[in-house]
Amino acid sequence: MNLNDIVQLETRTTVQTATGQTEVWKPVQRLYARVVPLSVQTRASYQQLNSKVSYQVVIKGTITLDSDYRFKWKDKTLTPAEPPKYIKETTVIMVNE
Repeated sequence: MNLNDIVQLETRTTVQTATGQTEVWKPVQRLYARVVPLSVQTRASYQQLNSKVSYQVVIKGTITLDSDYRFKWKDKTLTPAEPPKYIKETTVIMVNE
């Protein structure tokens, strides 16, 4: 499996500022991954399930994510659309842009 893409895993935190609370995204870890654009047919299948997805991110090993995480890849922000799936020593995350 070729993991030729580098993604930055970020986590959301809330910080107190003079004007109130602000949401900030902080880098957690850089990961080697494979980012795969989804076909029109796959996107349509997910839309039927009321879920928008545009890419699949594949990472070696296991990674636990919740709604406070996202990926930065190139100039794109990728947000997990559903819980990760663990398949043959990899983590597969369906994401939307």
